[in-house]
Amino acid sequence: MSTWRLQSDGPLDGENNMRLDGELFAACEESELNRGGSGEPPLPVLRTYTWDPWTVSLGQGQQPDMALDLAELRRRGYGWVRRPTGGRAVFHADEITYAVIAPLRGPFAGSLSETHSRIAHALQRFYRYLGLETELSRPAPAVELSPRIKAPCFVAPGLAELEVDGRKIAGSAQRRGRRAFLQHGSLPIGPAHLELIDLLPFAEGDSDARARMRRVLARRSTCLRDLLPEIPSVGELQILLAQAFAEEFALRWEPPDNVEGGADAR
Repeated sequence: MSTWRLQSDGPLDGENNMRLDGELFAACEESELNRGGSGEPPLPVLRTYTWDPWTVSLGQGQQPDMALDLAELRRRGYGWVRRPTGGRAVFHADEITYAVIAPLRGPFAGSLSETHSRIAHALQRFYRYLGLETELSRPAPAVELSPRIKAPCFVAPGLAELEVDGRKIAGSAQRRGRRAFLQHGSLPIGPAHLELIDLLPFAEGDSDARARMRRVLARRSTCLRDLLPEIPSVGELQILLAQAFAEEFALRWEPPDNVEGGADAR
């Protein structure tokens, strides 16, 4: 049985959430590159967290002035931040975000696709605890409804993401270093992710394209509130997510009291 570190944080603002993930990734990468030296290597980490204020994260290659209506973002009191991982815009609102930081060895010794799939199987356990059966998606091109506006992450499935009845329920993005990786994931609790369409920089008078993209996003994505009559609290969902990873990867947590009842609790 391997040992991982469990870190449940939040709510934090976007800058601090991404700083923490970046520091964990850099430490893991440096340790793996210097293996054989003195000192204990850092443990793989599962970090779960929320956001305050609600924040749009952009993929590493996106430009904020082209990807967002920054004035509308400020008017609504939301933030934005650039992720160290790739992909497109994600609105982190009524959701749980996870980050996995681990060496590219052991259960993650395979390809990018295989690493995504291993984590997706843990997420499937999490949703199964909630009574939901999910399917692994296959990458599909996003529908571009405007020549200027890139569709957000949840409009199209990516590599080994999860769907319920063809609707995306979990988004993910990964950054791979030479010896370690960081994967981010967004697990919507409610439908607030749909508000992202109002934060995209459509031209004045382009309301038809905005409305079409909103309809496509609503049709192609879902959340726990769409599917379940009752939703556990954020803390309870974080515990279930940790238990799913513990079971999938046969691991124990450090510190062990981070999960109430231990890895075998239901």
